[in-house]
Amino acid sequence: METYSFNSSSAGQMASIARLAPKFKHLAEAATSGSASLDAIAYAMRRIEREGLAVHCRAPYASPVESPYSSTMCRTPEELIREYCTHAVRSELAEHFDRICAELFDQESMLDELSQQTLAWLEVNERPDGMWDLEGRLTGDTGKLLSNTLRTAVPPPRQDQADDDGLLPRVSGRNAEALHQMVAAYGTSPDSPRRHGHTATLNLICDIETLTGAATGRLPILDGRPVSISRARHLACEAGLLPSVFDYETGEALELGREKRLPNTALRHKLELEQQGGCAWSGCRAPVSWTEAHHIIHWADGGKTDADNLILLCRFHHGRIHTGKWEVTKTGPGKASIVHLNGSTDEDWEADPCKDLPNGHDSGEWSPRHKTELTDLALWYAQKKMQAAIARARERFRTRPG
Repeated sequence: METYSFNSSSAGQMASIARLAPKFKHLAEAATSGSASLDAIAYAMRRIEREGLAVHCRAPYASPVESPYSSTMCRTPEELIREYCTHAVRSELAEHFDRICAELFDQESMLDELSQQTLAWLEVNERPDGMWDLEGRLTGDTGKLLSNTLRTAVPPPRQDQADDDGLLPRVSGRNAEALHQMVAAYGTSPDSPRRHGHTATLNLICDIETLTGAATGRLPILDGRPVSISRARHLACEAGLLPSVFDYETGEALELGREKRLPNTALRHKLELEQQGGCAWSGCRAPVSWTEAHHIIHWADGGKTDADNLILLCRFHHGRIHTGKWEVTKTGPGKASIVHLNGSTDEDWEADPCKDLPNGHDSGEWSPRHKTELTDLALWYAQKKMQAAIARARERFRTRPG
């Protein structure tokens, strides 16, 4: 690079070719003779080595294969690859390699898939702080399915979704929310697997007196564990409800009704048509398909399940409303006024340039159990904002006349 002023990319390509030349004499010859570009030869050599095809590429065909570009007969896959490197445009090489790999691994591919399935594992473990860790290793097919599903559920952030500092939403955070939406939808699907008649859903047990705040001495139970009343009220806003009569003295379930969903499909469709922009919180980018129906006057307090008493909010802002620090008033179809008890609106909240986190999660709302991790995230966000501000300042001075 110092002697001939090669850039790092060209130097890296030549270094790869020099290192791998003893394994691939035909490709090395094409590089030294100039019949093929260094870029194409370096890509080919690296790809062959990465795919574990070095031995297969040198193994002779049962009968020579004619080059698709000339009458040259290729005795080995390496010679055929050389023809592609010589004649094909760079953008076509990956497609040609995929076909060659599929041909060379016709039988080995099944062994590879079986081996991947044996090596695949996934663990889902609850942390002491109440969150969950996902750790594992997936087969190629499973990984591609998950990746494609997440990309479908969460398109990559666009430039018009950047904040005032030019920072785009975290893809990893969007993926986590997409996974929740996928699992929640799958659990309520009639086609999802069932065990003893039930799908993979959360089970909340709470009587109406406790839910309305009466001093019953009882706590709601979520999947066998006590939860707060505010958490139960949040879950009960939009849930699959199975009304029942329960005798607390004997511990006996006396009568079970039919499951019903609030709101029903027709009402949900009406709300989505009125609120096509997504979450009602100002500046929130969550699509309408990710929203939950919030009862402005809680149904446990006598609020009706109708369009006038419902507004759609994403999970995060729905939970924020249930902290008791916000008042929501519906101002029209799909529109609401959201005001903090201190007088600031959701628009003021989002416009604050000193937000602790990009989604507006204020440090006053942080859980003590997660404060350390949230502090680290806020510091990372502050650093990104500082870097963006410095970049803007440099650009402004760079473009200043004179």
